[in-house]
Parts: sequence; structure tokens; C-alpha cells
Amino acid sequence: MLFGVIALIVLGPEKLPQAARTAGQWYAKLRRMISTLQSEIESELDLAETRKQMQDELAKIRQTETDMKRELAEMRGSMDKFENTQNQSLNTSNQSTAAQQQDHQPNTSSLSHVEKGNE
Repeated sequence: MLFGVIALIVLGPEKLPQAARTAGQWYAKLRRMISTLQSEIESELDLAETRKQMQDELAKIRQTETDMKRELAEMRGSMDKFENTQNQSLNTSNQSTAAQQQDHQPNTSSLSHVEKGNE
């Protein structure tokens, strides 16, 4: 109110409406600039927050990948151990079977010696 009275005294009644319009236009421009700046800052903050969330998620994915590789290596090791155990068991079984078959077969060298003696 005080500002309006001083403007009326300084500018006079003829120039006051034009000055009020110009001041209103400048005020509107200033408010638009402040609003635009404020929305840009909010967008940048949202972008920074989104970027941080993406980095956090990427770190989680990398950690999961590392864990999965480690577990896969452990599984491969377990599979190799199992395979080796099975192969050893199979070899032992084959050797035992071969030894049993040799025990049941007649000794051909002693038979041929006995047959020669009979002649």
C-alpha cells in the first residue's frame, strides 16, 4: 500500500497504469523464471536420485553375478569329485570282476603241461 502511494506521487496518475502493467509483466516473468528454475532443479535431483538407484541396482546385480559364479564353481567342483568317486568305484568293481573271472578260468598253461605228460 505504501509502495502504491509513493508510486502515485512520483509517477503521477497518467503514468501509473503503464508502470503498474510493466511491473506486473516483469513480476510475471520473474515468477516464470523462478518456477522454471525450480522445476529444473527438481528434475536434476530426481535424475541424480534415479542414477543413484540404478547404480545401487547395478551393484546388486554384479554381486549376484559374483555369487552365482562362485556357486557354479562349487557345483563344478562337487560334480568333478562325484565323477572321480564314481570312476574309482567303477574301476574297483571292474578289477574285482576281472579277478573273479580269472579265478574261475582253468589255468591253460598247467592244462597243456598235464596233457603233454599224458601223451
